[in-house]
Amino acid sequence: MTEEPDSILVIRCQLGESAAWECLVHRWHPRLWRFVLGMLGNRATAEDVLQNVWIRVVRSLVRLRDPEKLESWMYGIARIVIADRFREQYRRPVPEVFVDAASVSKEQEAFELTDSIRSALTQLHPMDRETVVLYYLEEKTMSQVAAICEVPEGTVKSRLHRARVQLREILKSESE
Repeated sequence: MTEEPDSILVIRCQLGESAAWECLVHRWHPRLWRFVLGMLGNRATAEDVLQNVWIRVVRSLVRLRDPEKLESWMYGIARIVIADRFREQYRRPVPEVFVDAASVSKEQEAFELTDSIRSALTQLHPMDRETVVLYYLEEKTMSQVAAICEVPEGTVKSRLHRARVQLREILKSESE
């Protein structure tokens, strides 16, 4: 049996089919989890942000006019919620909370980065980090990243180049 396209799932969800919602969450939760965790670097914060992403998806999916654009729309919502979290952190710094490794689900464990790479990613500018996470960790094409970030492909290439240079410098200085 072939997998139902996202666009059909969207229409079924808009019609209120609970099985379609279950399938949509099952299909999209791991992708959004990797993206959000890659952007934020902290599991507890990422879990909170991802919950807010799903709340916005549930509340607004009925207004999605072009089901073919689900991917960009979903990542767009995640980007907005992440940006809101960054603004909140900049207004009032909050100490990080660490989650006990035993409480992390197997699905979440599937996405592990070394501490040094995770630390290096958090040192990048959020726009560069977002581009790196989408391109390398989410394995999106240049054109997909450009569509999600709503920038030209040339900007994606520039951000990736700048991020690679910065990551190389950060990792090199940490190893010395």
